[in-house]
Amino acid sequence: MARGARFLTVGAALLGAATPARAQSSFADATSMSWDGVLTGIFLGLLLFSLAYNAAFFGLLRERFLIWQSARTFCYFALAVALSPLAMGPWLAPDSFARQVWITTFFDLSVVVSGVFLRSYLEPGMIGPRLYRWLGWPPVLILLTTPATLIPDAPAYMMLRSAVLVAMLALAAATVVIALRRGSRTARYQAAAWSGIGGVYAVSLFHDIVLGQPFASFLFLLFPALGLEVMLTALGILDRLMHLRRERQEARAQAAAMRIIAHTDPLTGLPNRRAIEESFNDDAPVAIALVDLDHFKAINDRHGHDVGDRVIFATGVALGSGSALAARVGGEEFALLFRGAPEAVAIEAERLRQRIGAYVAQMVPTLERPVTASMGLVHIGSGTSFGAAMKSADINLYAAKESGRDRVVFIEAA
Repeated sequence: MARGARFLTVGAALLGAATPARAQSSFADATSMSWDGVLTGIFLGLLLFSLAYNAAFFGLLRERFLIWQSARTFCYFALAVALSPLAMGPWLAPDSFARQVWITTFFDLSVVVSGVFLRSYLEPGMIGPRLYRWLGWPPVLILLTTPATLIPDAPAYMMLRSAVLVAMLALAAATVVIALRRGSRTARYQAAAWSGIGGVYAVSLFHDIVLGQPFASFLFLLFPALGLEVMLTALGILDRLMHLRRERQEARAQAAAMRIIAHTDPLTGLPNRRAIEESFNDDAPVAIALVDLDHFKAINDRHGHDVGDRVIFATGVALGSGSALAARVGGEEFALLFRGAPEAVAIEAERLRQRIGAYVAQMVPTLERPVTASMGLVHIGSGTSFGAAMKSADINLYAAKESGRDRVVFIEAA
């Protein structure tokens, strides 16, 4: 048992797990040390606060590293209770074998969870895929060596356990160093969080190996170091979550901007065909109209495309000023969705059509002739698809062109 405690001491450095510090001291010896009850209570309260803190943020952002950090915190809590002189019944007395199993198991679990926590906690791209995999399943191998601390006279088994723990220590340290070199903010917090625990274990090992005597203040310094680790990790988590929140807000804003771009005509600022089709499907209108400028090619040929664009823009302003939803569906062609009272549709449609000429004359005064428009209007029957409605409106638009332009052709149903 004494050797098991020594190997736990070596393996716990920088991994944030609480274990006894002396090769010569059994777990029973460690738990029989005098404790400052107030300090113990503060530490346990800090751990409970950390669990509540993680749960609250997980409810907001659903990040997996919060689950793994909660698992680490729970392991700390179980270790703190087990290493205290608290009465836990006859089966878990401070000097009992069951208590030793408890301590060893939760120590190993804290080490195992630390690897998975670290890889999900660091920002994406801070470690390579191979190191990412190694932080996942290899720490589980530690659990295969857990019985070594409870089996007397098993030097080979203990050596294997030592090798696995030291390898995990090196893996965690290498991960943090690599992430630091790549500019990880999270790694800075975690390096600071683990530095206190590393310092306590380094002093303990110096006493054990060089001075040949136990470090009497080990447990009294260990738990403050663990408390510091919990607090700094919480600050790192807060910083990470704030960064994630900003990233998600920026992503939503970018997605909204891209959606606006994808659904907006760049010249007129009106919705495009895709947007008006979505609006049609979301809330079916009572009528739809297609509007086409008369002799628009002649405007382009005589005045140039820049003037033609100004005419289209003025047309968009005219149609967009009414109660109907206006959209540019291509070239000099526009669509209108009418909602509200069906009997008012024809009047509103004619009013908007006539408004085109007035707006163009005011906004493009260089034109020599007035601009007119033709319109095909159709009422929407129940269950009519967007394609069918557009086809009916297009037939009426063609009829308006054939009958002399500058007019509305309207039928009652599609």
